[in-house]
Amino acid sequence: MARIKAHVPIFTSVFITLLSIVGVGIIFRIHSGAIIDTVVINSLKDNCKAQAVTFSMRLRDQMLVLESDAHFFEQIDMDNFDEVKKTLAAFGKEKIFGTIGVADRNGHSIDCNGIEGDVKYFDFFKKAMSGKTVTCCSEFSDFIYWDALIVASPIMKDGKACGVIYGFFTKDELEAIIEGFSGDTSRASILLSSDGTILARSKNSALITDRIVNFFDLGTSWGENGKENLVSIKKKLENNETSPIPYQTGTKKRLAIMTPIGIHDWYYAIIIHRSAITSVIDSLSYNVIVIEVILCLAFSLLILSVFYLLKSNDSMNKMNEKYRIATKQNQTIVFDLDYLKEKIEFNGDTEFIFGEQVASLQGSGIGRLWRLIHPDDLTLLHPLRNIDSVSMSTMNREFRIRCFDGNYYWFKLIGTFVKDTSGKTTRLVGNGSNVDDVVNKERILKQKAENDALTGLLNKGTFKEKVEKVLENAKDDDLYAFYIIDLDNFKQVNDSMGHIIGDKVLSDTAQKLCVVFSDKDFVGRIGGDEFTAFLKLTTDGKRFGDKIIREKASLICNRLNETYANGNLKVNVSASVGIALYPEHGLKYDDLYVNADSALYLSKNSGRNQFHIFNTVL
Repeated sequence: MARIKAHVPIFTSVFITLLSIVGVGIIFRIHSGAIIDTVVINSLKDNCKAQAVTFSMRLRDQMLVLESDAHFFEQIDMDNFDEVKKTLAAFGKEKIFGTIGVADRNGHSIDCNGIEGDVKYFDFFKKAMSGKTVTCCSEFSDFIYWDALIVASPIMKDGKACGVIYGFFTKDELEAIIEGFSGDTSRASILLSSDGTILARSKNSALITDRIVNFFDLGTSWGENGKENLVSIKKKLENNETSPIPYQTGTKKRLAIMTPIGIHDWYYAIIIHRSAITSVIDSLSYNVIVIEVILCLAFSLLILSVFYLLKSNDSMNKMNEKYRIATKQNQTIVFDLDYLKEKIEFNGDTEFIFGEQVASLQGSGIGRLWRLIHPDDLTLLHPLRNIDSVSMSTMNREFRIRCFDGNYYWFKLIGTFVKDTSGKTTRLVGNGSNVDDVVNKERILKQKAENDALTGLLNKGTFKEKVEKVLENAKDDDLYAFYIIDLDNFKQVNDSMGHIIGDKVLSDTAQKLCVVFSDKDFVGRIGGDEFTAFLKLTTDGKRFGDKIIREKASLICNRLNETYANGNLKVNVSASVGIALYPEHGLKYDDLYVNADSALYLSKNSGRNQFHIFNTVL
């Protein structure tokens, strides 16, 4: 009898749990339709918002691309249209926009296909000339593009816009972007204006055909069971909120989720068959009894297990150990900084930072943590130390910490400031995570943006930027050599053997130049078959400067002199080299470039496969 009494709480808990599950199951079966309908609609709302945000971010990314490209044109004379053409041609085939073009201050434009025009009366040109990067939707009746989305950025010089660089997304390109976002053939995605005009759509003819050009022509009746009219539907869009819009096309019921994207009063919409939702409801109703039985058994076992686990302190210790291991693997620490007590508490494994488990730091002990933060990042964390400077509600910072192994690692701190009833900040609660891998990946992406895609060498803009930075900090006794290397017969390789062999020649050239020059030198590709190098001589190297400079040039000619074959076709490729010296031949990048280029042409005209150093006689 005593044993039975001891187990009464267990049996009671199991009985109450089973009764609760059965009751919830009955209620769920009754209301399953409404529940699933709500869940699916909320899921579609989130999905629609995500796709809309992704689309909007794609456009903003293109703005950043154009702003970056605009810097290339800031260095040239925008009033010299031939120079504008030449600079645009150096970009090669545009891979991001359907078309990219440049216009001078008068609206005279040329695109990457070599087509010239006049854009001075168009909105995107006027707005961009005001100094801001903009997006515009325009229809050109007397131009070569139709129904295009334009992203335009000003080309600035001396604080004023001297021209505009712009990119086009045509209707087909917009539809390709949307198609990439949707990916699910059971639903359709569309981009539309506030008046219902469909600007782009995913390829799902079962839901929306190309014949329909306006969203409001899709339905024969609107609302649940046709209880709404088009006037009320259109008012929903005026609220600028994400809205579910039920409608019928004949006898087929459908649901559209619409959300604004924040550009030109455009909306993004996902359309789905209502039958997709009802089929889920029917399937759930059929299987709900089986699920209830399984849940009853599972929860019964769970309650029994939990009852005995809670009686064991050992189990709790094991759970804490699992948490410690997990935080150690993720290198994440939860913290609570109490400003009033001058105390910070840690929850998680702090060994990777301090070399030991630290539960809290207080008073002067907090200085131990500040000493580990990189000196350059201390200002970012000023609010952590000075409560009077806190004016924000949340904090999101990336900074470096010197961990126990002696190395600095990037950490991301995310926290929320807790205030008392008077509004005074009293605590900061949050977590810090090791994001060193993410930051390093971003650094790699930046390197990719600075390097030529084919050869891996510095691209033209990055090469110039790095050389100019060295020249700005140069001393009077420094000696530098500026090389321009142009491949002989490279056009013959492309014309007779094709661009695959041509690309191999360029890649081989890059590798050989990297062998000739050291890591401290700069090597770049500034044109199709034109390369540059910037030799920085050390203090000891300056004594033999002329000898070293000539030896490098001779090595270039020797190593790049090679015969390439493709079947029976053979072409000998060599290199002509021109050299200018700092400070003898110029103090600025442009001076060195011009003089090295003059020496290069002397090498070309003297029979090729040789080098010359610039002199005033040239």
